Amino acid sequence: MKEKLSWLLPGITVLLLDRAVKLLCQGVTRPLIPGVIGLNWVQNTGMALGLLQDHPLLILLVSLALAGFAVWELRAFKPQGLARVSLSLIAGGALSNMIDRAVYGSVLDMLELLFMRFYIFNVADIGVVAGAILCGLSLLFRPQDWRKQ
Repeated sequence: MKEKLSWLLPGITVLLLDRAVKLLCQGVTRPLIPGVIGLNWVQNTGMALGLLQDHPLLILLVSLALAGFAVWELRAFKPQGLARVSLSLIAGGALSNMIDRAVYGSVLDMLELLFMRFYIFNVADIGVVAGAILCGLSLLFRPQDWRKQ
């Protein structure tokens, strides 16, 4: 039982940390580390990188299609090790952003890189990106983590 639940920990951590940061930083705009990173509270009605701005129905359809495809493909696999961690991080981040869309009609973003022009993001986005990178690394270097059932 402990082994079965332990792989959920990274995703739960991302989810809870994202929710906490959003509660604590709501409406705040200020540097955290001057010249490096700051808080700049925005409500993002689009997807990653500002795609599909102000098209909530299309975002919902794309999200459902991607989730359905992921479930369809992953049902044939029994992910282990790094693969499990990567999927947990992606799920935790995606769930937190879905909570935002359900409650606020947009995703709450607040982290801004001050040393370059880049999109404002949140902790959930970091979880999704880190999970996607780890997923790619596990596919390249640990294919045994993606066993067929």
